[in-house]
Amino acid sequence: MRLQKLLLPLAVLLAAVSLQLWQPYPVEFTRNLVFDQYNRWQPRLEKNSPVVFVDIDEASLEKLGQFPWPRSIFAALVEKMTAYGSAAIAFDVLFTEADRTAPSEILPIWEGLRVAQEGQDWQSLRAAILAQITNPDDALARAMEDAPVIMATMMNDEVASLPVPKAGIALRAQGLGDNGELDPTRRLPSSSFAIKNRDVLNDNAIGLGSINARIDEDGIIRRASLLFRAGDNIYPSLALESLRVAQGAGSIVLRASDVRGEGAYTSGFGLSRLKVGQIIAPIEPDGSMRLYFADSDDIEKVSAHEILQPGFDMTRLAGKIAFIGASAAGLKDIRATPINPAMPGVEVHIQTVQQMIAGTYLKRPIWVQLYEALATMIIGMALMFMIYRFSLGPSLVFFALAFGAGVALSWQQFSTNLLLIDPATPTLSVFLTFLTAAFLHFLETARERREVRNAFQYYLAPDMVEQVASDPDKLKLGGETRDLTILFCDIRGFTGISEAFADAPEKLTHIINIFLTGLSQVIQDRSGTIDKYIGDNIMAFWNAPTNVAQHGYEACGATLDMQAALVKVNDTLRHDPFLGGFEQEIRIGIGLNSGPTLVGNVGSDQRFNYSVMGDTVNVAARLEGQTKDYGQTILIGEATYEAAQAAIADGRPPLAFLELDLIALKGKALPERIFALLGGAQMADSADYQALVKAHEALLHSYRAQDWDVAEKSARAISEAHPALGDYYTMLIDRIIAYRANPPAADWDGHFIALSK
Repeated sequence: MRLQKLLLPLAVLLAAVSLQLWQPYPVEFTRNLVFDQYNRWQPRLEKNSPVVFVDIDEASLEKLGQFPWPRSIFAALVEKMTAYGSAAIAFDVLFTEADRTAPSEILPIWEGLRVAQEGQDWQSLRAAILAQITNPDDALARAMEDAPVIMATMMNDEVASLPVPKAGIALRAQGLGDNGELDPTRRLPSSSFAIKNRDVLNDNAIGLGSINARIDEDGIIRRASLLFRAGDNIYPSLALESLRVAQGAGSIVLRASDVRGEGAYTSGFGLSRLKVGQIIAPIEPDGSMRLYFADSDDIEKVSAHEILQPGFDMTRLAGKIAFIGASAAGLKDIRATPINPAMPGVEVHIQTVQQMIAGTYLKRPIWVQLYEALATMIIGMALMFMIYRFSLGPSLVFFALAFGAGVALSWQQFSTNLLLIDPATPTLSVFLTFLTAAFLHFLETARERREVRNAFQYYLAPDMVEQVASDPDKLKLGGETRDLTILFCDIRGFTGISEAFADAPEKLTHIINIFLTGLSQVIQDRSGTIDKYIGDNIMAFWNAPTNVAQHGYEACGATLDMQAALVKVNDTLRHDPFLGGFEQEIRIGIGLNSGPTLVGNVGSDQRFNYSVMGDTVNVAARLEGQTKDYGQTILIGEATYEAAQAAIADGRPPLAFLELDLIALKGKALPERIFALLGGAQMADSADYQALVKAHEALLHSYRAQDWDVAEKSARAISEAHPALGDYYTMLIDRIIAYRANPPAADWDGHFIALSK
């Protein structure tokens, strides 16, 4: 193997592996498609979840009014949920402005409209109103005083506020540089500011969590960012903060990847794990967690208005972490996830908490990426060697096996260990290497073939030049004896069709082309080889040049498919504008026979073709000719019948055969049984067919026993019951009448001697 052959494929392989490790967006996108599909195939199972979704749904909007609701409604919700024993109450709602029903918001409007009573001082009236009406923000704040409420915030550079975080953050790392370059939290999503709720609400909340969504470039949420940086503060996400509050934990402990033993949990330098209360979770260096989504139906939902109704079942909230959020379409809090293109945003927080409580984490540590790159290099280099050593066929098989093994391993590791192994980008990398190596190999092979063509184009027929160019060993006459199934198919009444188009030979050619195309495609689809076309006749065979398992059965199936294809051919001809209304219906006769046959390159030293010859071929041709006399479309030789029955015994669908006769075909001394193929599995399983076979076997017994009266009576009865076989039974009745007048010899075995082809 010359070294220069490998340089370009090797360069492509190295470039592809580099991209795998660098992970630009196209690589990450391709990888995500695979992992998304895995999540859809096997979503996370979530039963008896300790998390509940308090839903601001359409029913709640109808009952409690349009959104945003007055803070008094939220205060009532908090009071009820606290009384019912909720472990944590997380708001996926921001309260950045004063309640629109607060006196401070309404009184200026009234003052502008001059609604003060005549003779009453407005300032005195305003003071009286303020003294009697509670500010809704104050009402919600009082409800939150003894409640485990977590308020929401959002990292945002367009505001100038910076609320004080409620959770303490403890970091375990090897050491930090003076300039912070080694700070493992530097990869957290950062902002200069964070949106602040009303001070009175923030002050009374026990927790504060960010609701920023981590959205990939294709608009899908696949990760949840658990930690954020704003200014000098680190804020937990709403999900993480709800876990802290529910467990009564004071702080969140972070571990960095440089701490001993932490490298196995992360995909790079930065953070590796966190601990909140009793929960320990692996995280990515940027503080995010891969989400393993469950079906939305597995999330327990409570419509917000139900909580305010008398008689509410408090066990639905007792001891649970409750998230208050919206699913109503008009509130526009809808997100796309791998398993749901329209998921309420609050469900992302809920699924994050469920996943952390259950401890079901998707894992993709850095060593997985390194192993993927190593496997890509090994398989790619092995494939390059195989292309130049064994050509494309074995290389494709090796590639297919490697691909199948990679996909199987990836799925097995996901389904059992939740380990994310990417089969897509290594496969693409190897495939690009394969294409490069195969293309270069093709160019070299094409050059060699071109040299052969130039050397032999004046000495061989054009079709043989291509064979010699691909395999010079074929430059010789000869063949081999193989067990084949031979088919002959002929148009019935073709002479009449030819006469009808005697003045338009181009139309007759058009008809033949449509016929041959339609039926030949069926033969090829069933693994048959077209030998030749002889006018309106098709000759084909099975089990050469390549092996065809159960070829007798396949050939029988092909004949049934050819009957179905003929219906489409006739319909095409009837509606063909070029023919101007073809009213005749093409009918065919098919003969099938199996047996030892000589197959190979047959001809002269100057020109030869790949074809078949032998007694098996002659019998198939004779059977096709007998279809006219027996009134059948498909006649099968005994060897083909036995081969098909063997395949059926091995589990293939049954076929509807009917033994017609014991016949010595023209030119043959010994008789053999012949069969009609009437239909496929549906007919073979029908009671009508079973009754036909039973009655027909009795008829043949009477016929071969020379019991002419019983045979004739049976033939007439069966013909009446099965008019589709009328032509055959009419022929048999005529034969019985002739035998009655001139009986055969006493030792007659029931066979008939054919006098025509």
